[in-house]
Amino acid sequence: MNEIPWHQLGIPEDLRSNLSPSAPRSAWIAAARGEIPAYPDVQLAMMYVSAASGDPELRGLAVEAVRALPNLKEAVHSRTHAKVLEFVAEYAPSEAMDWVLARHKNANDRTAALVAARAGPDLAEAMADDHERLLITPDVLVSLHGNPNTSQPAIDRATAFLRMQGCLPALPSARGSAPPADKPSAPPPAAEFDLDAEIEAALAGKPSPALQSRQNLSMFDLDKLGDQGTVSGFAFDFKSDDTFSLDLLEDGGSDTPPEVRQSIEKRIAAMSPGKKIKLAYLGNKESRAVLIRDRNKQVAAAVVKSGRMTDNEALNAAGNRNMHMDVLREIASNREWMRKYPVKVAVVNNPRTPPSVAVPLVSSLQKRELEALARNRNVSSVVFTLASKMVRQKQAGQEKEKGG
Repeated sequence: MNEIPWHQLGIPEDLRSNLSPSAPRSAWIAAARGEIPAYPDVQLAMMYVSAASGDPELRGLAVEAVRALPNLKEAVHSRTHAKVLEFVAEYAPSEAMDWVLARHKNANDRTAALVAARAGPDLAEAMADDHERLLITPDVLVSLHGNPNTSQPAIDRATAFLRMQGCLPALPSARGSAPPADKPSAPPPAAEFDLDAEIEAALAGKPSPALQSRQNLSMFDLDKLGDQGTVSGFAFDFKSDDTFSLDLLEDGGSDTPPEVRQSIEKRIAAMSPGKKIKLAYLGNKESRAVLIRDRNKQVAAAVVKSGRMTDNEALNAAGNRNMHMDVLREIASNREWMRKYPVKVAVVNNPRTPPSVAVPLVSSLQKRELEALARNRNVSSVVFTLASKMVRQKQAGQEKEKGG
């Protein structure tokens, strides 16, 4: 079995022993069935580890379990491993889960394409307008193109966007002629359960008849997998689409040598927009510092939406007069950062901040910052005029109080 990325899967140390090579068979079966007491996300991750073990019976049990999991949506969160998401997309498809998977930033290319190929009209429309996902996985458009639920205007919008970005994939000449997406395998037939036979076997020390019959099933043609370990194109492994080096992902010391910084900038500059967006959600501070200045607004905005930026990074970005307005808009929409007064002041005073974003913030400024804003000729006339008016009103109110 592939090396298991326990930390990325979110499986606590005290539960990992259930999935070790030395663990008893009963522990593996319990993990595959989701019977080990744990949070739903941990249970789901353990199901996948069991499915990826290479054992046909465990794989079948895990697939059955994920299909029957009542709280599947609760088991998926922002850090769910990409292969776990693909496992859900492959074996537990549903309209509700497809909406979750389509919006998930960890979803790999195959998951996104699989969902796009079967999406209903509303989801297909949403995916055609998801510029981030289109850049990350341009082949989503191929799947949408072959999906009869996707409207032609939606196809046209997505096509125009990817063409403008220089990422347009080859499309079939006619709608509906795209290669069909992999379909999830049919569920295995349920094994008959005979209570008397089970009791008799247990008393005689013989294997469970139900388990024996389950083992004899050609579940999902798992006995025909060969060395590839794939079913309908699905690979039971832990490999990621991302191939970023550690110096782009892990934070180092406080001071990065200039030569390292230049190397990072050069490598990022050579990346496609989609790969840059992926890195925006995974990268370290040095990577974010480069990506947030990218000329592509989707790339720059993804840095802010990643949730990895520190308060100091947000403050520096808010005060940067060369920052893209979409980045400033994203910063202003973050309630946590807007509670930080210096960040709020920087956003309002930035000439690149759209007036619709800056104006609602002016009234929350204190006297000193409001007066400074009223002298700032670099901001938009709307913001400058509002600040000047509010300063005059405050001065008039103070003079009235003194006169009274």
